[in-house]
Amino acid sequence: MSNHFDEPTQQFSNRGQAVCKSNRDALLPVAIIACHPDPNRLGEFCALDGLMQFGEQEINRHWPEFHTTTSSIGQGLSVPQVSRKSMRLVREGGLTFILRRQDYSAPVSLNGEVLQDQLRIDQQSLEQGVELCLGDHVMLFIKCMPEPAMLQDDLGLVGISHGVQQVRERIGKVASMDEPVLIRGATGTGKELVAQAIRRQSKRFGKPFIVANIPAMQPSLAVSELFGAVKGAFTGASTDRKGYFQAAHQGTLFLDEIGEASQDVQAMLLRALESQQVVPVGSTEADQVNVRVIAATDANLEAQGENEFKQPLLHRLSSYQIFLPPLAERREDIPALLRNFLRGHWLKVEGSDSLPVSFEAPWLSCDLVRQVMQAPWPGNVRQLLNITRQLVVDSRGDQHLQMDPHVLASLSHSSVTGETGRVEEPATIKRRKPSQITQDELLKALQNQRYDMQATADELGISRGSVYELIKRHPQLRAVGDIPDSELRQAYQDCAGDLEQMTTRLQVSRIGLLRRLRSMGIDA
Repeated sequence: MSNHFDEPTQQFSNRGQAVCKSNRDALLPVAIIACHPDPNRLGEFCALDGLMQFGEQEINRHWPEFHTTTSSIGQGLSVPQVSRKSMRLVREGGLTFILRRQDYSAPVSLNGEVLQDQLRIDQQSLEQGVELCLGDHVMLFIKCMPEPAMLQDDLGLVGISHGVQQVRERIGKVASMDEPVLIRGATGTGKELVAQAIRRQSKRFGKPFIVANIPAMQPSLAVSELFGAVKGAFTGASTDRKGYFQAAHQGTLFLDEIGEASQDVQAMLLRALESQQVVPVGSTEADQVNVRVIAATDANLEAQGENEFKQPLLHRLSSYQIFLPPLAERREDIPALLRNFLRGHWLKVEGSDSLPVSFEAPWLSCDLVRQVMQAPWPGNVRQLLNITRQLVVDSRGDQHLQMDPHVLASLSHSSVTGETGRVEEPATIKRRKPSQITQDELLKALQNQRYDMQATADELGISRGSVYELIKRHPQLRAVGDIPDSELRQAYQDCAGDLEQMTTRLQVSRIGLLRRLRSMGIDA
């Protein structure tokens, strides 16, 4: 990465989109609205290209202008509490800048340090991102990064970070092909979302998209679930049954958490990938299938021995890989994600997707946003989704969003340092044996984590596959697949389609419930 900007390397259209002239990976200071009295503006951004072209940039109520992807006209902050007089960012050299108060009259702080006369912002801080608070009403997150990408596109990927842009590019390169794809990333980074995006851009769009959640399959039935079974193959097989491969014929099969597959399943998967044929349990004849396989894992499969994961299968699945960045490495995307999630939950609670606007007493405070921005997010985007849901539900009837103290404690066990913005590593999860988990402990953890299987696994210190196994043995719990269609339809009707209420009522995974409803043709 170059630190020299003696000549301008970027041009910006009136939509705020970067057009690279010479070096698309060159770093550029970008300001993102992280907090605003109008929370519908979270995630709007602008490149501070004046810093690179002219060596300075004014910041005030009206300047710079921030852009969205739905409007070609930029807009200043337009907040009465932000001064019309300007403070000034001045380039000292390379990617080091001086923030000068000038005649700016309102309170200002940078990473919690009050601006008196001037503050120096070095390159290391800017590469991590700094928080510029303009009073109690506005927060800008300023970060040096490659050219900004779109906030959201037709892939459904939200964010302007370089990591998200790379994911978009890789999807575009591989989507039209029929090669298997292995999506790798920590839990909650959106692996299924990426699989859906690949499918939407492929020639198989409109054909079946089947999700096979490997850890949720009973080991004794996993082979028949994937490859089908003929009548009489085993007790209870009263008719011929299609497997996931047959159901996905002409379409796409998404194998979630492929690292949890048993040795038998791995062997048959390798054969299916190589021959495009599957043999149902109890049959001697192979079914020809035309299926594109996309797999996902958060495990280091290369480090596992041959007895854990077959390397030939790994090589076959990973002919093309897409790596998803953790949320802590793309904090510039948090404001836009926060806005989208708040809108979604607000729509369910209040019936409107337009978030409340208050310039006198903001509904969304800078202090709350600072806590969100500084959290380590071990559960990544899924954890952020859950937190915003809790925020909206807990704040029903209030004029301000309030964070539950227990939720706040879970977020603040690791923080961002004021000088560099570097995220400290969260405490290592203590691993335990599934046999050490009592039935009461399992039930309590599931309730604490709102039946999020990965979060429950992290709390208990076991794998997600082990959580599913313990659920099967628990006398009060059941898997989503064990619930009769009639009971699901009744719960859907009684809860008016609210997945959160259904999750609590049925005591099952929200993601599993959503997949089951969709497989029944219910628009959830």
